[in-house]
Amino acid sequence: MGQEIVGQEDIKEPGKRSRLWHHKDVRHVLKHNEGTNAIEGIFLNLAKKKGINLDSRAFTNMSSLRVLKFYIPEGLDMSFEEQHSDSKVQFPDGLDYLPEKLKYLHLHKYPLRTLPENFKPKNLIELNLPFSKIVQIWEGKKKAFKLKSINLSHSQYLIRIPDPSETPSLERINLWNCTNLAWVPSSIQNFNHLSLLCFQGCKNLRSFPSNLHFVCPVNIDCSFCVNLTEFPRISGNITKLNLCDTAIEEVPSSVECLTNLEYLYINRCKRLKRVSTSICKLKSLIWLCLNECLNLESFPESSEKINLGRTTVTELPSSFENLEGLGTLGLESWSELGNLKSFQYIGAHGSTISQLPHLLSHLVSLHASLLSGLSSLNWLNLNNCALTAIPEEIGCLPSLEWLELRGNNFESLPVSIKQLSRLKRLDLSNCSMLQSIPELPPSLKWLQASNCKRLQFLPEIPSRPEELDASLLQKLSKYSYDDEVEDVNVSSSIKFLFVDCIKMYEEESKKNLADSQLRIQHMAVTSLGLFYELQERYKLRGTVLILPGSEIPEWFSNQNSGSEITLQLPQHCCQNLIGFALCVVLVWCDPEWSGFNIDFRYSFEMTTLSGRKHVRRRCFKTLWFVYPMTKIDHVVLGFNPCGNVGFPNDNHLTTVSFDFFSIFNKVSRCGVCPVYANPNGTNPNTFTLNFATEVWKLDDMASARGTSDEEELEPSPKRICRDDQINTP
Repeated sequence: MGQEIVGQEDIKEPGKRSRLWHHKDVRHVLKHNEGTNAIEGIFLNLAKKKGINLDSRAFTNMSSLRVLKFYIPEGLDMSFEEQHSDSKVQFPDGLDYLPEKLKYLHLHKYPLRTLPENFKPKNLIELNLPFSKIVQIWEGKKKAFKLKSINLSHSQYLIRIPDPSETPSLERINLWNCTNLAWVPSSIQNFNHLSLLCFQGCKNLRSFPSNLHFVCPVNIDCSFCVNLTEFPRISGNITKLNLCDTAIEEVPSSVECLTNLEYLYINRCKRLKRVSTSICKLKSLIWLCLNECLNLESFPESSEKINLGRTTVTELPSSFENLEGLGTLGLESWSELGNLKSFQYIGAHGSTISQLPHLLSHLVSLHASLLSGLSSLNWLNLNNCALTAIPEEIGCLPSLEWLELRGNNFESLPVSIKQLSRLKRLDLSNCSMLQSIPELPPSLKWLQASNCKRLQFLPEIPSRPEELDASLLQKLSKYSYDDEVEDVNVSSSIKFLFVDCIKMYEEESKKNLADSQLRIQHMAVTSLGLFYELQERYKLRGTVLILPGSEIPEWFSNQNSGSEITLQLPQHCCQNLIGFALCVVLVWCDPEWSGFNIDFRYSFEMTTLSGRKHVRRRCFKTLWFVYPMTKIDHVVLGFNPCGNVGFPNDNHLTTVSFDFFSIFNKVSRCGVCPVYANPNGTNPNTFTLNFATEVWKLDDMASARGTSDEEELEPSPKRICRDDQINTP
């Protein structure tokens, strides 16, 4: 459907369409320099296609280009010859120009040493140059302040990465198999938003600079750096460190500096002989993996976390019963778990177990009842175990926070799952037989139920949403947003994902959307409650619900075709304004892309009676989701709190403009609904959320806040209107 819509934009001249993805259209437009300002996205699948030589000015006339993707589809394995062959896209005379509006740039096997000298990457968010001949991304200093992700994997000529002063917002750096990279700059510790740093397979990397200190939580992967002989002398907020298949000989006492380390992987380090007893000081450590370290001569007398996954061990020795402090034991691919007194983590991924009670009977033989004894269990992974039923006793795990049931064969979940009062994450994706989901615990922040082909209904909703403490309004009025990378553990974000649940699209989409207002209200109340309870360390974020469908619910009185909408709010609108309910319809476009994202920005413009104007702009990335998708439309619903609007309380009119954007999908429709705090008449210390689904509700709320008769606005259909009824500020 999405391709048909775009194809109708200009049937005869593809250069005047907004998106190009058919190989012949892309080839024709680029080869003959027929690009225009209408083009916003170009997608070229390089698999099994003929090569193309492009002019150095191929993109000169495409000033609106935001997405440029020359790619090999994900999951398509390339042969050794294909990996080392020349790029199918060549620039014989170089490349002179790239548009500065580019947000997403993906050039598989980019054949040049750098990007164009005059390229201004000020809007660039994601840069992918896998298998390229890049030596350095650009020459000299550039300002790429929005750039969040760099993928230079398999770029064997790379010698330099950008400096933090050029790319201060970087979150992910992927340098996998950059075999010519021989050193790590000490400035890398100055990336204050970095969450992933991958040096996997950098075989010329021999050491790290001394005394690197990372402030933000970061995952560092140095696996298969076969010449790395020294354990990195780093400190700070490293949460994961992977040194598998390296040449390190010891884990030194300096490891105690990694106070926030949760996962340490040292598998198959054949030269490893010693692990310092200082490792026992790592109180945050969840998992220590030492598989196949055949020359390990000594090990600390006391250890809390051990992984024996995929070893030749067939039975745990009786001496393991003496490990009273054991909190984590990895036993992947085992069918029996043995005699241990306590667990905080259970991993049974890919096991031969067919029924959940069979697994748990081995664990709880040390306890009085089947599950009640596992009071410390906080993570249960039973992915791909072919389970046909989940017992009611699952609700007897008071500490459980993560429950992973992906790829099983049960048809329903027990109602007792509601009793898991600390459950935050639930993964039900790829459960092909799942037909229904009961009411879930209010603590749940992340639900992944995508690709459940038989699932027809969304989870049951509690009877009524909870009330919120009135003091939350004061906290919201003082809150200012930041651009920090979102961490699910320290944000109020709530995401429920039902991507590719085909039954919902075929039979139940209208029913599922009918109660969407109440569902979003519950999610919003939970999110705001998290922020209120833990404001000092929680980030104020919104909620997202995504499911198959092609319609915006009727309760969104402000709807518009396309990706932009503007509405006008009444006087005093900002006094109790909490945020906005949002809705977009995403039309499937790219035949090869395996996911979608949603960015949106909105701006307030206030005009007072004295003529003064105030403008506030905000931009949010609400969702990035990668998943093999079918060719069906999806509806994204959500609530976004607005925090401190920052406007005075005198008489004014306010317009709010929204612009939604998806890189790989077309936004066919959008809708917005203001959400206000509604004081409780019987309890003034609490309030509920009021969705302004109609104009009269805004009028009622304005009068309820004590405005005089002269200040009240007469009902007018123009106060909430569609995009074509009002001039965009």
